[in-house]
Amino acid sequence: MSRVFFINGQSERVAEILSEEALREGFELTWLPRRVSDEEKLPLMREADFLVLHPAQISEDLLRAAKTLRLIQLLTAGYDKIDLGLTAELGIPVATNGGANAWSVAEHTVALLLALYKRLIQCDRAMREGRWREPISGFNTFEVAGKTLGLVGAGNIGRKVARRLAAFEARVIYYDVVSAPEIEKDLGARRVSLEELLREADIISLHVPATPETEGIIGREALGMMKPTTVLLNTSRGPAVDEEALVEALRENRIAGAGLDVFCTEPFPADHPFVQQDNVVLSPHVAGHGYEGWFRRSRFAWENIRRVATGEPPLSVVLPK
Repeated sequence: MSRVFFINGQSERVAEILSEEALREGFELTWLPRRVSDEEKLPLMREADFLVLHPAQISEDLLRAAKTLRLIQLLTAGYDKIDLGLTAELGIPVATNGGANAWSVAEHTVALLLALYKRLIQCDRAMREGRWREPISGFNTFEVAGKTLGLVGAGNIGRKVARRLAAFEARVIYYDVVSAPEIEKDLGARRVSLEELLREADIISLHVPATPETEGIIGREALGMMKPTTVLLNTSRGPAVDEEALVEALRENRIAGAGLDVFCTEPFPADHPFVQQDNVVLSPHVAGHGYEGWFRRSRFAWENIRRVATGEPPLSVVLPK
């Protein structure tokens, strides 16, 4: 029987979901909390045929000790903290979650937008303090209908965001290194340059991986191209945004607002300048953590592990640049 080792940085319930699926699939699963030392993990790594990770982090010492490892299966979409050069050297493929959390991230992106457009945080706070309608002037809340959504990145999550906001009657434009014919055909989306998107979009939503090319893609120059009515949404990776430049733009009302789930430093520092801004909605990197998504992640992980166990290539593999 193939031996699967899960290093779990989430709740025990996630391990239970994986264990239940392991029994059905006929695999032996052993798991340890991520917080335990590498020394404690080492014996299990030496014996493992498959490694499941959440979050996507593993030390070099543990990887080099894993002589029988056939696949590293991530429960995450992100993989930027995995040393892909090392895994390639060791001949161990690395697979992401296959977009299993894309539904949750897309919905969370829309929720951030609606919280900004409808000033829901301010309304809730005012109601709890006995201030009826005080935050709403009649001219400071907005509709999605008729707005232009600009996607920076039109992968699985970006396309799902496009479909959801198209249902609100938004127009869709996108910037990506590859075309997205699916949303061009179904939604009338138009592929444009990054500069055109920044100048034209009312809603800019980031859906990019953490790479050298995407780091700081939204900086001072990019923010300077945006309209003062633009809102920026980031549910992808914190380093895609120059946070200092964004704080300045928000303070000076050079853009209308931002909805952020990811940050350059996580956990988020309590004294970060974002917390002083009334035109920002914040969440603690939880966009992908929907209840249903854990079952979807588990199913994909076991399907991929079974593929490799039976001699097929894994799906959703990431390669070093």
